[in-house]
Amino acid sequence: MKRYLYNYQTIVTFSEPISGHAVLLRCQPAANDFQTIEQEHIVAPPDYRLTAGTDAFGNRILYGGARSPRSVFAYVSTGIVAIGKYSQKLHGENLFLYRQPSHLTAINDVMREAAATRGGMTATEKAKELCHRVFEMMEYVPESTTVDTPASDVFIRQCGVCQDYAHLMIAFCRANGIPARYVNGFLKGTGATHAWVEVFDGCAWQGFDPTHDCQLVGQGYVKLAHGRDSADCAVSRGMFCGRAVQQTQINVTLQEL
Repeated sequence: MKRYLYNYQTIVTFSEPISGHAVLLRCQPAANDFQTIEQEHIVAPPDYRLTAGTDAFGNRILYGGARSPRSVFAYVSTGIVAIGKYSQKLHGENLFLYRQPSHLTAINDVMREAAATRGGMTATEKAKELCHRVFEMMEYVPESTTVDTPASDVFIRQCGVCQDYAHLMIAFCRANGIPARYVNGFLKGTGATHAWVEVFDGCAWQGFDPTHDCQLVGQGYVKLAHGRDSADCAVSRGMFCGRAVQQTQINVTLQEL
């Protein structure tokens, strides 16, 4: 196993003071078959009362908020995780959820034709081919899409960011009857959060990163959460009272110890 130090920082600024700020955070690494949490710390404003729980997909969440007016909300999630071979057994998940199109991974006939694979291939072989196909098809262009851009639009534009690569690969996998789900987390280095795909090979969930043409994810990936698509497992969500415009700055560092 390899050990990694992670540091995730978010600063949300508001154009004018807001009140009644409620948040739901998925900023803590998952505890699973390949990932062990050795240390973890959350630093948030003292007046935010955060409660730990899990969502419908079994992801760890923190939820709560504060009523007093503010113009900035900032928090840090940091700690140490140990990572083994990326493979997660089935733990009561309903595979039907991950075979069906979701709002952001719906597929049309043209996409279905583009997703076609040869007969006689295993689920892993198909996933590897589709991972590479998406990588070859797409061009990485920041700010060319939004958080709400569906795979059908991504397929037409053939550009986007890691979220879009993941949604398109998921759509292609499900078109082949392969259970696939969206994953967000940290990638070794410095930047923002990253998105990739987990595919169920008949025995376990395996990781694929179409953004980097990584067929079977290895070390250097820390998983936070998963869902049918990105809407199910956003790292940070919030609501507030007021008409302010918010800006969010995210910084992630993941380094091997």
